[in-house]
Amino acid sequence: MNPQNPPCAARISDVCTDYSSARITLLGVPDVPGVAARIFTALANRGVGVEMIVQNNMRGGITDIGFLVMKECLNNAVEACRQVVKAIDAQGVSFNTEIARVSLVGENLSKAIDLPAKMFSALAEAKINIEMIVSNSYDITCVVAANAAEAAAEVLRARFL
Repeated sequence: MNPQNPPCAARISDVCTDYSSARITLLGVPDVPGVAARIFTALANRGVGVEMIVQNNMRGGITDIGFLVMKECLNNAVEACRQVVKAIDAQGVSFNTEIARVSLVGENLSKAIDLPAKMFSALAEAKINIEMIVSNSYDITCVVAANAAEAAAEVLRARFL
C-alpha cells in the first residue's frame, strides 16, 4: 500500500426504502447449461427487466432461481416464467408482492469489511428477516417483508447515520 494514497474510507450517506419491486422464484429448475438463458431471454422478449438474481444450487440436479421485477411488470413476468417452467420441466413459479428493499447507501462500502455483518446483526436484533441480499461499493440492499421495511430503515438509521 502506498502511504501517500491511503484507501478511501467507507462513508454511509443514507438509508433508503423501496416498495416498487416484487420477487419471483422459479422452483425446481433443472441445473443444466442454458436454462438461465432461456428464463431471462423469455423475460427480455416481454420487456421485463430483472434485478438481484439469486440462484440456489440444490442437490439432485435442481436449483431455485429468484429475482426482482418491477410490480407493474409482474403479471407479464409471471406468465413468461410459467411458460418457461413448463418447457423446461421445472416445478413451479412463486411470487411475492409484499416485499421492500432497504439499503445502506454511500461510497466505498465494500472497503468496510465488517459492514455487512453489522448491518445484518442490526436487522437480526430487531427480529427482521432478510429474504435476499445484494451489495456493491455504493450500497448494501436487503429485501425484507414490506411490513418490516420502515422498522428496518429506522434500525439502520439509528445504527449507521
